[in-house]
This record gives sequence, C-alpha cells and structure tokens, in this order.
Amino acid sequence: MSQDITTPIITFIPTPSVDLSSVTPIINSAESVLNSALSVYETATQKVTTLSLANIIQQAQATLSYYNELEAYATATNEAEKASIASAAATASAVMKDLFDSRAYLNGNNPSLAGNAVLIGVFSIFFGIHFLYGFYVRQWWFMCSWSMGLILEIIGYAGRVWLSKNIESFNAYVMQLVCVTIAPCFLMAGIYFILAQVTVIIGLKYSLLKPMWYANLFIFCDVTSIVIQAVGGGIAAVDLGNYGSTDKGAHIMVAGLAFQVFSMALFQVFWYLFLFTAYRDYKQNGSKNFPPRYALIRGEKLFVPFLVAVSLSVIFVFVRSIYRLIELAEGFSSTLAVDEIYFMILEALMMCLAVLALTLIHPGYVYGRRSKIIVKGHVMYRYEEGLDTESEREFSDYEEEHDLKAKANKSSPKFKKMFSFKKKFSFKKTPESENLENVNQQMY
Repeated sequence: MSQDITTPIITFIPTPSVDLSSVTPIINSAESVLNSALSVYETATQKVTTLSLANIIQQAQATLSYYNELEAYATATNEAEKASIASAAATASAVMKDLFDSRAYLNGNNPSLAGNAVLIGVFSIFFGIHFLYGFYVRQWWFMCSWSMGLILEIIGYAGRVWLSKNIESFNAYVMQLVCVTIAPCFLMAGIYFILAQVTVIIGLKYSLLKPMWYANLFIFCDVTSIVIQAVGGGIAAVDLGNYGSTDKGAHIMVAGLAFQVFSMALFQVFWYLFLFTAYRDYKQNGSKNFPPRYALIRGEKLFVPFLVAVSLSVIFVFVRSIYRLIELAEGFSSTLAVDEIYFMILEALMMCLAVLALTLIHPGYVYGRRSKIIVKGHVMYRYEEGLDTESEREFSDYEEEHDLKAKANKSSPKFKKMFSFKKKFSFKKTPESENLENVNQQMY
C-alpha cells in the first residue's frame, strides 16, 4: 500500500483563494489515497471495512474533482472559461463538504460545537456545586462519586468539541466514547448509597437487604459494567481506527451496558418495594415503627420530595442506558449512533435532568450538615460508632439534634417544646426520643 489510507486528505473545505501552489501536492495525495483505498476495497469482506473504504473513496474522488477544477482555473485565460470552471468548482466544493460532514471519519455527523460547548459549561456548573456543597455538608461518598462522574462527563463533551474541530481525530473519538459511556456508572454509585442511608432513616424492617448490602452489591455491578464497557470501547475504537470489524468490541460493550441496565432495573425493584412497604405501614400505624433517632430528618419538608428526586434521577439514567444499549446493538453505523439529535435528547438531556434532580434537592440539605446516619458496614461506620459510645452519647445526640433544629420553624410551639434545653449539652426528651438510648444500643 503506497500510503496509509487513514491519513486525512484535507481537514478544511477550500475556496478559490487557496494558494494554488498547494494544489498539486493535494491532488497527488488524493490520488494516492484513492488508489490505496481501491486496492483494499477489492478484497474487503467485513461490512464495516467496506463502508469505511467506500466513504474514503468518495471523499478522495470529491477532493480530486475540486482541486482539478482549481488547477484548470489557474491556467485558464478566457474569462468565460474561468466563470464556468469557478461554477464547477463551487459545485465540487459543496459535494465535498456534504461528504465530509455526513460521512465523517469516525462518528457520523460532525458534532455540534455550540451544543457540546454548552454541555461542558452545564456539567462544569454541576460539578462545582456538588463538589463544594458536598464537602460542606460532609456527604463524602456522594460527593466523590458524583464529582468523578461529572468530571468524566466534562471530559467526554470536551472530546466532542475536539471532534467538531477535527473530525479525523482518533484520540478525540476514543475520549468522548469512553468517558460519556461510563460516567453514569459513577453517578449511580452515589445513588446506591442513598438507598442504604434511606433504609437506615426509615427502618430496616421494610428492607429485603441490610443497608450496606445495597451499596456493595450494586457498586460491584457498576464496577463490572465499567470494566466491560471500557474494554469493549477500547477494542471497538482500535478496530474502527484500523477499518476493521467493530463487531467484537461492540458486542462486549453491549454486554456491559446490558448488565448495567439489568442492575439498574433490579435496583429500582428494591427501591420501590422498600418505599411501598414503608408507606403501607405508615398508613396503618403512623410513624411509631420508624427509628426515633431519625424522626427530624423524616420530618424535614423536603424529605418526601427528595425520595421523588432520587426516583426521577434513576429513571433518567435508566432511559439513557436503554438508548445506549439499543444504539450499540444496532451498530456504530446505525442512525442512533451517527445522528446527533438522538444523542442530544436521549444522552445529554437525560443526564442533565438526572443530575439536576439531585442538585435541586441535595441529600446533604435534607439530612443536615452534622447529622450522623450510621450505616453499618460502611467504611466510616466504626468512626461514627465511636462517637456514639456511652461516654460521648450526650454530646453526639445534642450535636445532631442541634443542627437539625436550625432547619425547623423557630416560631413553632412544637419546635420550642421539642428543643427546650435545660443546659448546654442536654435537652428535654420528646415522646419520640424517650427510647433513644435503647434504639442506639440496638440499631443495625
């Protein structure tokens, strides 16, 4: 093969103002690429390889047509002849532009610069909010997992901006493919831990599993899905860059996404079953069967909307994952894979809505900055358990109650009764806090 056919012929659409001294080298390059592509095309058997080579051949032919017109224009002396050649060159330029835009090197239509730049800005704002506020309210697990997911979203859309400026860039393609694909796994990892926390807040008796089992089980599923998708994405990207069949990599990615969709569906079964069981008991018995320790969190006016926000966030990510599963199952040359409008609606919009839901109602705002939600088995459990010993129990409980009282209506008679303090580190017991000592001894 005389020349690497993956080398772009030209990365811009020329005009008659281009220096004509560059015309001959471009014509020679286009002819070389065309001949190389034709020689490989004759023996190609894989569908992806054949389609890729066909695109290269058409682009090379369009390039030759345009630059041959420019060469003729440079030597023409008759004004009428020049006008005719200029008209033909304009037509050839339009054809070449259409081919380069609609049959791009790796990723379908040229990604929108403005649209993807806006998404970088949106996810950057989300990242700033979740990192800073998560640090402030001490929701370490949620902050770390969502910060990592949002950073991957930013990197992924930066890759798409890069592609919009240089559609031939293989590195940009891999960058956006891998980062945008696996970013939601980190966001879901944060949501999985929320289920563990909510289980503790509402009550273990309504749950099929122990709190940390949810996080451990589904985070394991997430990690497995990330590894499978990353391996498949890498294989597919390399094969695509070499104009080979992407079937192997695509099938691996489909397996990873299918596993992710399955784990998310299973999570929703646990989530809604838990909420339904707790709600049914509440309708029959009120809150008397709920843990007294977390009564103030459950009484927070945004607690129920928070549960709705978690549900919506999961649904949005679930819809996005189904879209990506269908997209990859149909192949990298499918309409879903190459038409950006589907990507913008079913990927970008769904992820923005998922993040927005838990940005407007952040778990740290609902729980309180200094509340201690003790999830047995969590990495911080022994530390929290240590604060809850007999010798420090009074201060620990005061600290939690004092922080939560700041969120209540200070003019409420109920508030004044609940938080009448006899001295600095003690408070009057309410009916729900009568059994607090026993509950703390026995819980989870």
